[in-house]
Amino acid sequence: MILIDGVEYELWTPPNEDDFERVVKEHAQDIFGEQSVYLDLKQKLKSRSGIGSIPDGYVIMLGDSPHWHIVEVELSSHPLHEHIVSQVSKFIIGIKNPRASAEILATIYAEINGDDFLQLKVKKATEPTEIYKFLSDLISKPPILTIIIEKDTEGLREAISTLAHTEIKVVEFKTFTREGVGLAIHAHLFEPVFQAPARPIPPVVIRPPIPPKRGRITVKDLIDANILKGDQVIYGRHKGNRYEGKILDDGKIFVMHSGKIFTSPSSAASDIKGCEEDGWRWWHTKRENGEECLLDDLRKEYRSNPSP
Repeated sequence: MILIDGVEYELWTPPNEDDFERVVKEHAQDIFGEQSVYLDLKQKLKSRSGIGSIPDGYVIMLGDSPHWHIVEVELSSHPLHEHIVSQVSKFIIGIKNPRASAEILATIYAEINGDDFLQLKVKKATEPTEIYKFLSDLISKPPILTIIIEKDTEGLREAISTLAHTEIKVVEFKTFTREGVGLAIHAHLFEPVFQAPARPIPPVVIRPPIPPKRGRITVKDLIDANILKGDQVIYGRHKGNRYEGKILDDGKIFVMHSGKIFTSPSSAASDIKGCEEDGWRWWHTKRENGEECLLDDLRKEYRSNPSP
């Protein structure tokens, strides 16, 4: 049990692997970091003799030390040797097959090349190297096999230590739900795969207070007040799907799934088919401390205290 501000949160046990995988995918960037690209590709890894299995996803890590992960999302209730270890063993065998590596390369390149936002993100991080060349060099190296599980055990650690692979990571990803509410209000406990660089403490800058603004408040107002930042990611959920956008420096919003740019949170939300919510109360983002909030929460902060 976790106690947060006097409210009890109880450990959530995923009813099945699909539900747990959805939660993991939703927080893939939190697990692997902002310089990661999580690809929900069901590309089978198969050995020369035909032995193989399908991972739950692939992760491309950009930045100063590019590498890649093969991701397997598992439940501790699954048989350890008959299922989990067997599955990972098949991945190890499969990635030694040059044909399987070529198929992974082609699939990942097609996925990135077909998504304007992903293409821009990878291109920006890998210039002047061409994307295909970057991916080809990356996938020619051994991946990190990453098992994400809701409950780590000593038995799992012992079992995977016997496998013939250079690096296997286990990420314990626990979820706690608010008592009496369920998954609608929850908290996660996990150790990120990436190591966040130490941030220098910025000098204190005293700015003149921004006079209170009456009437309509825009995203640009929040940027000018240093409440929102250019390039900040926003996200919302509709009918079980997660949609992402990005705040641009001029206060407009880039919606990633369609590649369109909108002038307000509400017009950006209307780009999601069937979504009729007020965009300010639908789009979420994260504060600098990692706390999730609505854009509307930030708008209220600006209205009540407009100085940065």
